[in-house]
Amino acid sequence: MNEEQKIIELKKKINHYDFRAREKQIKEEKRQQKLNAPVKKKRRFNIIKFLFVVFVLYFAYTAFNQYEMLADLNKQIKEKEAIKAKVEKEALELKRDVEKLQDEEALMEIIEKIAREQYKMVKPNETIYIDKNKNDNKLIQGIGVEEELKNN
Repeated sequence: MNEEQKIIELKKKINHYDFRAREKQIKEEKRQQKLNAPVKKKRRFNIIKFLFVVFVLYFAYTAFNQYEMLADLNKQIKEKEAIKAKVEKEALELKRDVEKLQDEEALMEIIEKIAREQYKMVKPNETIYIDKNKNDNKLIQGIGVEEELKNN
């Protein structure tokens, strides 16, 4: 048995050496295939592309905000133009009033109207009749006691 064991061990060694040699050969073939194969680009984090995307997003955000701001400013401009038109109309009316004041007769009529309506003045020898049942009469509001007006 001793010889048989030696033979088995020799076979194992031979098989082992053959196996190792074949393994080295296979590894070398794989390495050669890798060297000859076309190189695939690895997908790496590209900082330039990232910065470009960030810039585009920032540009879109800024453009949207500016569009909203312009819309708001246009709305304010329209409101200011409406106010301007109203003020110009009032200024035109005031100019007409000033022109009326240049005429002495018109001026006297305006003064008389203001004196009668606001200051409750009357002409000499003029008699005024006031209906006390009418509380909304403008002549009554400045004359008499307020308590009498409230009771009626």
